[in-house]
Amino acid sequence: MRLTKALILVALSVGSLAAAAGAAAVRPPMEDGTLSVREGRATIQLRMKGSLIGRLAKGRLTITDSPADTTTVVVRGWESRQRDVIGKTTIFTGTGIRFRVADTKRFTVRMAGKGLNFSAVGRGDGWIDGYGDPEDGIFFDGSYSLNGTDYPTLPNERTRFDLAAPPGD
Repeated sequence: MRLTKALILVALSVGSLAAAAGAAAVRPPMEDGTLSVREGRATIQLRMKGSLIGRLAKGRLTITDSPADTTTVVVRGWESRQRDVIGKTTIFTGTGIRFRVADTKRFTVRMAGKGLNFSAVGRGDGWIDGYGDPEDGIFFDGSYSLNGTDYPTLPNERTRFDLAAPPGD
């Protein structure tokens, strides 16, 4: 009876190790993706691990630090700054805002305004909503490149994206 129980235990252990190894082989580690925006007139949100550097000619920059409070945030040129009660979210408004944000933990950045130029490298997700509206005479609201693609114009409706290298790269 003991021998049977021992054999069953060994068989289950080997089976679970084989299943874990098979799952690891199927899903390789996720590589960093990239997002670049040129002359954007939009609202863009990123939830990511990695780094972001850019400038905003006029608008609002909202940064929410990671829960681990390890986010490096450098913002220059803002005219107004507000922090929430907990101290995790800061809103910068003004003209000529320059920024750099980096962390190995997940942070959130929302940029809204015009003259938005930035590059992001890392892993995460987000959305883009361009301000283009031909009825209002706004025909060009900037361009973007996601994960190395060409630069199409920003979408005029909220469009979700994943920030990660395309499979096979």
